[in-house]
Amino acid sequence: MKAMKISRRAEDVSLEPFRLALALPKEVIRLSVGEPDFDTPDFIRTAAKRSIDEGFTHYSPASGYEDLRKAVAEKLQRENRINYDYSKEIVMTPGSASGIFLALLTLVDPGDEVLVPDPAWFHYRTLIRLCGATPVSMPVKFEGHTSSLGLEDIKGRVTNKTKVLILNSPSNPTGLMLSKEVLVEIGEFAEKHNLWIISDEIYEKIVYAGNTHTSPASLPGLKERTLTSNGFSKAYSMTGWRVGFVAGPPEVMEKIAALNGYIFLGPSSISQRAALIGLTDPRTDAAIRTMVDRFAKRRQMVLDALDGLPGIKVYPPQGAFYTWIDITGTGMSSEDFSAKLIETEKVGLLPGPLFGGLGKGHVRIAFSTGEDKLNEALQRFRRFVLANR
Repeated sequence: MKAMKISRRAEDVSLEPFRLALALPKEVIRLSVGEPDFDTPDFIRTAAKRSIDEGFTHYSPASGYEDLRKAVAEKLQRENRINYDYSKEIVMTPGSASGIFLALLTLVDPGDEVLVPDPAWFHYRTLIRLCGATPVSMPVKFEGHTSSLGLEDIKGRVTNKTKVLILNSPSNPTGLMLSKEVLVEIGEFAEKHNLWIISDEIYEKIVYAGNTHTSPASLPGLKERTLTSNGFSKAYSMTGWRVGFVAGPPEVMEKIAALNGYIFLGPSSISQRAALIGLTDPRTDAAIRTMVDRFAKRRQMVLDALDGLPGIKVYPPQGAFYTWIDITGTGMSSEDFSAKLIETEKVGLLPGPLFGGLGKGHVRIAFSTGEDKLNEALQRFRRFVLANR
């Protein structure tokens, strides 16, 4: 039988990042997974169970249920200061990653270019390539113990093929947040070069003292060129529910809704009923505050444990639940450091090159695990670094 071939796009997709994050032996403490360890709040789970009994077990509209889209619009107006028409400008998706993919499918053609921060969540580059487009890195600058992204990091990277600019604030993997002033500059740059902006705001509620989240679409002149992507996975501890949304101009959202219908047949009906309660129940804010307070405690645990370690430079996160660490002073590559840490100390984290070329010499810790396990993992991390200096 003649050998059968798969598509080139499939050949370029790898499960390796998921194996590194999830497929670890049980004895390994996982600081590799970008998932809150908190259960979905009980009142949200109860609402989902009730929705099954009420018959919400069929297809939903391609854009999602109307009452949920209305609640999303109210949230965006109340919290993000953006006015959207829920009937035309909001589409519910099976998780925020699906929303970003649908947005890219709608905006880019094969041969187009998309500006992506480097380092950034590795899904962006893969999703861009699946659309036949090319990801172009926007370097995140690291100075001292801080990081930033500004116009000087973008200029010279725009060509006549550039179509979209992706932003993620707070960021995975660095925890970097973009200030309003920086976003205004980037927005003016996008207007000048007629670029779309996809703003991934999945970590918007997980921010630490002194930092404030700003949505690009809330800034003058940017709503018309911005697609705002968000979801319920992180702040609502609903990773497994797979429900998110995209908001943007009606002519774009109509096509996103159509693609959503053809590819996914819309998000889960049951998950949408759960998300509605998450948005409208007054108990949600307290549940999120409790979780963020715990993350803030863990963040400080990481910073305290790694302070002063030889060969290590830590970038304190402003938001999200990751810590970006420069390990070039250890003399090991990111991959060797990660592999040896698993082998000798049974601690798993992710090597920086997964997140882009500038991830070389770095690793990412996710402090989304319980305090006891986190403390033990940090002590093992310290022991490993000290033993290999």
